[in-house]
Amino acid sequence: MPHNKIILMTPGPTLVDYDILLAMAQPTINHGSPEFEELHKTVISKLKKVFETEGEVILIPGSGTSAMDLALRSVVRGKSKVLVLKAGYFADYLAKGARLLGADVVVEEAPLGMGFSPEALEDALKKHGDVDVIALQHVDTSTSVANPISDLAKVAREHGSRIIVDCVASAGGMRSNLDGWGIDVCFTGSQKALGTPPGLGIVAFSREFSRELEAQNKSLYFDLDMLRKEMESTKNYYVTPAVNLVYGLDRALDLILAEGLEKRFERHRFMASLVRSALMEMGVELVAKEGYRADTVTAAYLPRGVEWSSLYKEMRKRGIEIAGGLGELKGKIFRIGHMGQVGYNELISTIAALERSFNTLGYEVPLGKALTKMQNILASRSE
Repeated sequence: MPHNKIILMTPGPTLVDYDILLAMAQPTINHGSPEFEELHKTVISKLKKVFETEGEVILIPGSGTSAMDLALRSVVRGKSKVLVLKAGYFADYLAKGARLLGADVVVEEAPLGMGFSPEALEDALKKHGDVDVIALQHVDTSTSVANPISDLAKVAREHGSRIIVDCVASAGGMRSNLDGWGIDVCFTGSQKALGTPPGLGIVAFSREFSRELEAQNKSLYFDLDMLRKEMESTKNYYVTPAVNLVYGLDRALDLILAEGLEKRFERHRFMASLVRSALMEMGVELVAKEGYRADTVTAAYLPRGVEWSSLYKEMRKRGIEIAGGLGELKGKIFRIGHMGQVGYNELISTIAALERSFNTLGYEVPLGKALTKMQNILASRSE
């Protein structure tokens, strides 16, 4: 099937609005020009609104992993003791990144499908003693688990620990209130709930932590001092900006702010509830447990007798691309992304294709039953 006929329902990259793609088609201009400097400053200002911070924001060409590396370098100092809270596959990235910077890393792992409560964090801190940095995912897409970041940040502050949050799968779809919650640093990529193509790494600092930022663990690329100067003015460029991706991000941020953050977060909560309701109507077990379910992605166990490779092929035949499992869950689950520019029509198409695919593969579900459940919920809201 041609790629332009595939509805992208993975946890990233996500659907990109045509307005954003058209914005990226503008002529490439000099990154040191007055026009780009003004655009860049505008984008940084809009990102601060999304992250709800008056602190600094750094925008670099790169993936979410590049943003993670830069974020870790801002908080890991010498032999810092770093506590990584693992609720899925991507916590291993945080642990590895911190170890490569020389940190003393300890990992606490939640039961599968669970995140961390404030009480669980308190217990971990009692177990490991003084901790300089607490690092975790807001949403781990491998399990679709969401951690209660505002509550965990409060515990971190009470213990005098810095907190770094991976917001790759949440920023733009779930609240990331740096200043209000006391998050020191968070990071994301452009390709998920922000609704922009892959290629930009974003690191945001709280107002308080921005006052204390110092260059640590420099590398040729990740030089915090030089990158901060570039954010002040692109005439001070150190890393060449991805000009056309910045055009796209600017338009994506316009769409986010025009929708309104509160309405956008509520839309993501509602979309998540729709998908979960439909899957449960089909008798499919969700990976994330009640109270720890993300608003941007849903992971579910494959029904008995259904192989992931076969489900992937059947969904692709019907014009829908979903994702499989990672790590210990590889071959055991499937994942549906519902973030960014995804809307109700895409959700309905996905569930309709899933019903038919399951039946083709021998897992019999009544055609239209899950779909009707979704439609009734939507009709009750007059959407």
